[in-house]
Amino acid sequence: MTDTPSLRRSFRLVCNPGQIPSVEALLSAQGFVFEPEPFSPLARRLLQEPFPLGRSLAAFWGYVYIQDRSSMLPPLALAPGEGARVLDMCASPGSKTGLLAQLVGREGLVLGNEPARPRLANLRRNLAALNLLQAVTCSWPGESLPLPDASWDAVLLDPPCSGWGTTDKNPQAIKRWQGDRLKPMLDLQRKLLTEASRLLRPGGKLVYSTCTLLPAENERVVQRLLDETNGAFNIVEQRVYTGEDTDGFFVSVLKKR
Repeated sequence: MTDTPSLRRSFRLVCNPGQIPSVEALLSAQGFVFEPEPFSPLARRLLQEPFPLGRSLAAFWGYVYIQDRSSMLPPLALAPGEGARVLDMCASPGSKTGLLAQLVGREGLVLGNEPARPRLANLRRNLAALNLLQAVTCSWPGESLPLPDASWDAVLLDPPCSGWGTTDKNPQAIKRWQGDRLKPMLDLQRKLLTEASRLLRPGGKLVYSTCTLLPAENERVVQRLLDETNGAFNIVEQRVYTGEDTDGFFVSVLKKR
């Protein structure tokens, strides 16, 4: 039996609220022990894992999805209401897209864009396994999406980044992204955020999140958008997350005036 708190394994329930007791009972019957995560009624933290959760009956039927805390919090910060139209600009493997689809419900729509065609199949496979019919996909360069201006209620942008917040799992990230090698990444992040601002309707919310702790990829990218849009956005919340329970990551919640 695996004791999992040190591994920081979390998962979310992918079912209707009325089904939650039955799914939890199914997990318990197979020996899984878990507790609620404080930030969402859908999230759970594994305490004991008699065998890999991905091989459980609940996972087989698409009722659970293994997902880090750092992946769940940006969609929850965006908090789209039921029936909302949400764009996820860099969507694969679909963890955030799937959670957004749960939040908007069957009357909403989530468009998950994945620019890299080889990753698109993985995105589609994950969404199909969870029976989230309100999530659809496309594959276009994120910095030039063929979509009308101001056409989305909410936009999630989790762009490619250096990964400096994941050095526990990816120790080579700091060596890989140094000096001039970081410049193309910064340029892409700024272009993506500019495109996100174009697509968001007035009054809508935009979340910019990364798994890095570098201010150049985080606060400075957001500040540049604020400067370039002449006060079109307000920062609702902005936070750097670090600690034992999660990877290091950054979340900025912006509202379009």
